[in-house]
Amino acid sequence: MKKLLSIVIILLLLTGCSLFQKKTSLDKPEYANCNIIDCIKQLDTKMDLNKVNEILGFEGELVKETTISKTYKWGFNKEKNEELQVIFYSEDLAISINFDDNDIKNSKIDFSKYEEIRKTLKDKKTLKYEDIKSRFKAEGVLIEKTSSTTKYRWVKEKGKYLNATFNNKSGACIMIIGMI
Repeated sequence: MKKLLSIVIILLLLTGCSLFQKKTSLDKPEYANCNIIDCIKQLDTKMDLNKVNEILGFEGELVKETTISKTYKWGFNKEKNEELQVIFYSEDLAISINFDDNDIKNSKIDFSKYEEIRKTLKDKKTLKYEDIKSRFKAEGVLIEKTSSTTKYRWVKEKGKYLNATFNNKSGACIMIIGMI
């Protein structure tokens, strides 16, 4: 019996049993329909509040109201200040997420082509998401979208990141900024 218990414990440790894994924003909270990264992908800039609540699986909190907009937020992990925010304008939305960069860091990202990218953009040449992704050797994480732009983030390690903003109509990168 002792031997069997030892084998079970070893198997749990080797397989990474969820009891021992660190919770990140990539985990879906029990009260939500998706994790924060997957949720922003499902939202569209033409949705109303009811549709956003339905997709996320819980109601947002009104945090600001002006004559031209209402801002709502949905808390995904309050300990880490992770939230999804949507600003509702009369006919449009601005959707963004906030999370801990450690939850998306990727040591395989290669920022060595950044100067080449910066020069290409400065020379008014077009780079699309696939071009940036191939130069960084990794997918970006969608962090913001509006009807006219989409922004992705690449995080190599704490403090080293790049955000690239793309025009939705042309697909062209219009800005890249960060700290490497």
